[in-house]
Amino acid sequence: MLNSLELVFFYINQASSKFIEKTGFNFSANYNFYVEYIDGKYVLKQNVCKNLLPTDFFDRQKCVTNITAIVGENGAGKTTLLNMLSDYYGSVKDKEHDSVYDNYFMEKYEKDKKLAIYREDAELVCYHNLDNFVNETEVKEVCLQQGSPELAEIIRDNKAFENISKICISNSMYSLEDGVSTHESISKISLNVNSLKTLKSIFYKKKCRKETFCVGGYYEIQDIVCYVKKANEFQQILDMLYLQYVNENNIESMFAKNIVGTLEIKFQTVIKLLEDRYKGFTEEKRNDLPLIKYFNEMVNKRLAGFDFELMKTDIFVVIYINLLYELLVYRRITECDGEQSINNKEELVKYITNAINELLRQNDRYAGIFQENLQEIQEYERVIANCRMYHCSLPLSDLAYVSYKEVEHGSEAYNQFLELIKKSVYERKYSYVLKYIDIGGLRLASGERALLNFFSWIHMVPYFNYISNDVVESLRENVLLLIDEIDLYCHPLWQQKLLNYLIEEIKAEYSDKKVQIIFTTHSPIVLSDMPRSNVIFLKREKDKCHIDNEDNHEETFGANIYKLFNDAFF
Repeated sequence: MLNSLELVFFYINQASSKFIEKTGFNFSANYNFYVEYIDGKYVLKQNVCKNLLPTDFFDRQKCVTNITAIVGENGAGKTTLLNMLSDYYGSVKDKEHDSVYDNYFMEKYEKDKKLAIYREDAELVCYHNLDNFVNETEVKEVCLQQGSPELAEIIRDNKAFENISKICISNSMYSLEDGVSTHESISKISLNVNSLKTLKSIFYKKKCRKETFCVGGYYEIQDIVCYVKKANEFQQILDMLYLQYVNENNIESMFAKNIVGTLEIKFQTVIKLLEDRYKGFTEEKRNDLPLIKYFNEMVNKRLAGFDFELMKTDIFVVIYINLLYELLVYRRITECDGEQSINNKEELVKYITNAINELLRQNDRYAGIFQENLQEIQEYERVIANCRMYHCSLPLSDLAYVSYKEVEHGSEAYNQFLELIKKSVYERKYSYVLKYIDIGGLRLASGERALLNFFSWIHMVPYFNYISNDVVESLRENVLLLIDEIDLYCHPLWQQKLLNYLIEEIKAEYSDKKVQIIFTTHSPIVLSDMPRSNVIFLKREKDKCHIDNEDNHEETFGANIYKLFNDAFF
């Protein structure tokens, strides 16, 4: 049976910036805790709640256990609070250190002092690392001390806060949260435009890099691809996975129906990626690098008679040449072997096929991988072969000439293409196509782009074991979803529907988890879907974060938007 874990109270002694000090935050309408600091003692107390909410208020299926909104003016501490929640994993007091570090650890301890109360199924449990702590409630208490058996058991058995995966989402360009922390499953993952740079490296390392027993130039190519691939190219893959999910399940998405653009498919050349890696070099020095030098030799010898304008009239010629190059580098072929030059696409594919068959006859350990590479390319080629080829009006010989395959939204080829992307990510151990594919055509407004980011990231997380080599099972039993500025870039009409669609999305994709959501917002429209008892009102006073009493504010749930706009917080 799933162990439900919900954060109901969080006490911060001192934030690193000292902006939040000795402040407790309640995240449930059904509990009201507070900590008083009296004569050097931390005293936990509890008030009676006035307006209780049913436990299934937000979700009758109880997948979404609770939702809390945090509001306040800019600089009131909303993002600081979210960051501290995301970083909390049961702080402990350091006991063993050299005495010369006493002052350092004393200062550090003041910032590490925290208290968190969770509702674990039907029981409330308080975890803290506070000296001089007094508990005046009936809540079970667990003191987290360095080396204590209680802490060891929590970490060993993934209990309590160790049984929570934290997902931190922001569409802000200024989010500083980065990357992912894992221990067989996700401890914490930050999803924003900056963290995509880290995640794309993790993804391409898994899908492109082969076993380390293959040394030399071939392995170096895989490293270079992982290095130069861009975050937006990884986002292209996430977009396709989410659109495939919406398409397959007939999801009534709040915005996906607006994404009806024709996909524009092309492939990057391997030489372009190599040159991107060494773009700081002079042309002379770059051309003298072994991998680039070898590519030029391949062009001058084996492809001496090849019509390279075919690369502009048939996108698959590009990726076949890439595969030829990787094959030649792997086999360490440096001469033309007396064979005739490859002159056209048919001869190109035939040469690649024969080379792979030769590796198979030799029982080469990489033969199967190259065979799968060729099969994957041909799968994609069959699906979009009959799609219209776009050609710009420039001459073929012009360096600015652009061409790509157009895959029309809603067509059979469109549906099959999305299925192939899904197969390349979820079923193939390695993907050759994903290394080089470039998917354009989704010309989105900023609000549409923000929402597609948001929902494609939420869709990706349960499948993170297909993204990273370090994860066995993507998520733990409980999920804490932290969303900064949930309404960012959203049109008011979408703000009106956002919370409902988010809940439905979570129920569909996280049905075997217990999910708690905490979000910040500036939007009274979003807030009108939240009971006042589940809203934390923050304000800045004397350069400190303070909580404003909810009684100073009108009821938010179902409230008139005009009245909410007139609230001082907006």
